[in-house]
Amino acid sequence: MFGACVWFIFTATQVSGQDLRFSQWFAAQTTVNPAFAGAFGDPRLILNFRDQWPTMPQSYVTYRAAGDAYIGKMRSGLGFNVVQDVQGDGLLTSTQAGLQYMYQARIGADYALNIGIGLDYLQYSINWQDIQFYDQINLLTGFNDAAGNPNPTGEPAPASNNFNTMDVGMGLLFYSNRLYVGMAFDHLNTPTISFYGNSASTLPGTIGAQAGIFFGGKKKDDLLVNPYLLWSSQAGFNQLQTGIYAKKGLFLGGLAFKHTTANLSDVVFLVGMAKGMVRFGYSYDVSTGQLAGLTGGAHEVSLMFTFKERAGHAIKNGQKSMLECPRVL
Repeated sequence: MFGACVWFIFTATQVSGQDLRFSQWFAAQTTVNPAFAGAFGDPRLILNFRDQWPTMPQSYVTYRAAGDAYIGKMRSGLGFNVVQDVQGDGLLTSTQAGLQYMYQARIGADYALNIGIGLDYLQYSINWQDIQFYDQINLLTGFNDAAGNPNPTGEPAPASNNFNTMDVGMGLLFYSNRLYVGMAFDHLNTPTISFYGNSASTLPGTIGAQAGIFFGGKKKDDLLVNPYLLWSSQAGFNQLQTGIYAKKGLFLGGLAFKHTTANLSDVVFLVGMAKGMVRFGYSYDVSTGQLAGLTGGAHEVSLMFTFKERAGHAIKNGQKSMLECPRVL
């Protein structure tokens, strides 16, 4: 079944998939908007892991390593990320390695506008010999013959099981020390995604928006509450994630809802903590609707290291050279 899906995706005239979105987006901001690169001041190293639909025969497992930092002399932020997404127990693997650049324009003492751009190298690999197609099915023996050998298929194999391409995105982020609003535009070059060189099969552009506001938390151990929303639209598919984080002392809790155009798709529960330079988060997506109870939901883990707690950036004209974006963890 999955093999047939892979075939459809890479021979159709238009790719219809949705970009990967981490539920713990506070630990993966640059995958959403490159204007977040370096926006939090302190250099960071972040590791993410997501296991989606683990009880299904063909699950989706994603790994991410990323980092970013602000460079005061350039009034800029730099970031990198490496993401690997393994689908169908290795039938289809995509790897993304990217760089992000952000420039910050101060708007008075209390506001900033970040302008970001991201450049990614994409590699797709397909495990062709393990894919099963409908025309291989024998009513008596299944996909294999009586001796256990795979039945032949009429589907032509690609010339290569790998292909590479480049991807470009940009974003804007406006914020103060209590709120943020962002817009992002991904796949501006609509890269070709095909194992057969089909130029009509492209990765559709994505438009995304992010917004959040912070209440409390003025002192170190005060309760901090952060309601937020994320929205994205790609090839006619819309997804909205609305949620709230609450942090008290070392500990973080969160609740979120993921919506498609038609229905509520997931409810997300999150716990986390921060101690010194280490931040940790665990979340679980509960599938709803027709998939309720069938997929095993999704487990997600994030581990973040922040370095060099700074007293502040160089002060010029009575204000710090950068304004740090508010954060929950």
